[in-house]
Amino acid sequence: MRFVMHPDIAYQYPIWWVGLTITALGVILAVMVELSVRAVIPIAFRRQHNDAAAAMCSIIGVTYAVLLAFVAMLAWEGFNRAKAASYAEAAYVLNVSDVAAGFAEPERAAMETDIAGYARDVINIEWPAQAEGHYSDRARADLNALERMALTVKPANSAESNMQSQLLASLAQLRVARQARMLSAETPIPPIIWIVLLLGGGLTLASASFLGVTSLTLHLAMSSALAISGALVLILIVALANPFRGNFRVSTLPFERALTQIVALKAPPT
Repeated sequence: MRFVMHPDIAYQYPIWWVGLTITALGVILAVMVELSVRAVIPIAFRRQHNDAAAAMCSIIGVTYAVLLAFVAMLAWEGFNRAKAASYAEAAYVLNVSDVAAGFAEPERAAMETDIAGYARDVINIEWPAQAEGHYSDRARADLNALERMALTVKPANSAESNMQSQLLASLAQLRVARQARMLSAETPIPPIIWIVLLLGGGLTLASASFLGVTSLTLHLAMSSALAISGALVLILIVALANPFRGNFRVSTLPFERALTQIVALKAPPT
């Protein structure tokens, strides 16, 4: 229940540990349900109604499989959107740096310092905060400083005026990409969906326990396999549900590459 009300707890542990826990709990639940049903409903009675039980189990199982696939697809699409937003933001950081390189001193040096500071703040402050489930807006100050500087530049000719317009457009694109990244970090799967997934999994295991399988060992093995198959998909959903948390979170690599190129451009020629 603590996981349902606070699903972020899963990201405080390694994914292999979370996976083993979910799988073990699923198998234990499957065994307990089967043993409980076998103790209450005689096997002979269940065999008499095996056709109806099999049909019910099939319908519930297919419904739950569709639900799992739907949520897994949503998690995968959200992860890809977050990754695409991060790469787009890093690309716009480089674009701003390239445009700023065309300005004269001292504006050029100040702009390059601010855009490099933006990339460092994203890598060193905002990304670790997102990995912990917190919100940080530290890099916005660097972006605001760049916009103020771009607006205060006094173009001396049409070329400089075009360059200023291009810089302002690049900064606007960077701000949009930044908002997309921040939004993707704030829209995990809501708790109600976790509740439905867990209840649906329990219902699926319960329906399988009504089958009239004579061998207890075989029935426990079948129920355990069903629990493991559902647990594997749940593990995948947990791993992808929050793109900036856990062992498989979106990497800072595009920002690190962008920062490396910006620093290389700032370095004096040898």
